[in-house]
Amino acid sequence: MVCITHLELCPYCKRIALRVCEYEEPYPRVEAECQCCGYKAYDVPMKLTQEDFRSILDKLGRKLIGEVCIDDRCGSTKVIRLIKEGSYAEYRCLECGSEWNSDEVQKAIDRVKKVQSSLKNGNRLMELLKAGEGECPLCGWDIGHMHVGYAVSIECFVCGYHTDTREVLPQVDPSSLECPEYERSEETG
Repeated sequence: MVCITHLELCPYCKRIALRVCEYEEPYPRVEAECQCCGYKAYDVPMKLTQEDFRSILDKLGRKLIGEVCIDDRCGSTKVIRLIKEGSYAEYRCLECGSEWNSDEVQKAIDRVKKVQSSLKNGNRLMELLKAGEGECPLCGWDIGHMHVGYAVSIECFVCGYHTDTREVLPQVDPSSLECPEYERSEETG
């Protein structure tokens, strides 16, 4: 994994010593560690068991046939079918207004099944989760990514994939630190 690094202001010791490492692969991720006080921020990927895959595929299957809203944050069963042409269908949730079609959900199902079958072949999960900016690394849905401090937080409202973000606060008084190679931020006043 290649990472692009640069220094930023550490939120703990207020020195320009936070080494921020931005990864493009396997999906947009950021890890940050202060070179002065030891503060850290990073994301922890979701662990996926076979039961998780069954649950995710069941959920996506119900969304494929319009049984439940595409958006987990809504979760309504008040869904209408707008169009039905062969196996293609379009749906709208009457509660939140979300619209989706069966082809998009089928692509998400196929992508989850591909990751699941590749895991059975001995591959590591992090090698399989590939996503562009704003995409869910598991199902590929365009969900947008949020930043929690310096770490990237992913919460897919379609399949349920999520990452946890962690911060490690150092057990040291910032005023006692001696790091002359890293300049302090200027006090506003």
